[in-house]
Amino acid sequence: MKTRIGIDPGSKGYMTVMNGKDIFTFALKDESALEIFVRLKALKATADEDGISAVMEEVHAIFGASAKSTFNFGEVFGLLKGLLIAADIPYTLVPPKTWQSEIWINDDKVYRYKRDGKKMVDTKNTSINAARRLFPDIDLRRNERCRNIDDNLADSLLICEYGRRKNL
Repeated sequence: MKTRIGIDPGSKGYMTVMNGKDIFTFALKDESALEIFVRLKALKATADEDGISAVMEEVHAIFGASAKSTFNFGEVFGLLKGLLIAADIPYTLVPPKTWQSEIWINDDKVYRYKRDGKKMVDTKNTSINAARRLFPDIDLRRNERCRNIDDNLADSLLICEYGRRKNL
């Protein structure tokens, strides 16, 4: 079985690892760059003959975001790319709309209205619905003390599932 890694980058990002039926996740903000690198090297070393690959959400500047937040977001994204390269793990960058269109179904979609009255998809809640549908046994909270579902965790699961479906 190929080991697959799904990464939702960002300051509150998550990483999901699928190896057959085994799935584990960890918050990127809870780990140092060195700890993430050690995890990636260990995954690479224990991967079977089918190998290992990663899929990471391809991010860009968000309209209306501050320069500081955009810089921090880009810094985490670049760091993760560098760690994957250093660990010799092949990776694919996937735009959000690409993986979302593959994973979401109409029943997952949650809508909200913008100030001008236009209806739009609430991406965070839609991803949470899709993750609950596809991974009903996985707790989507950041930890057992949290009350709220973490959409970053849900996204990393779905990105990993996208990589599995597309055999990336």
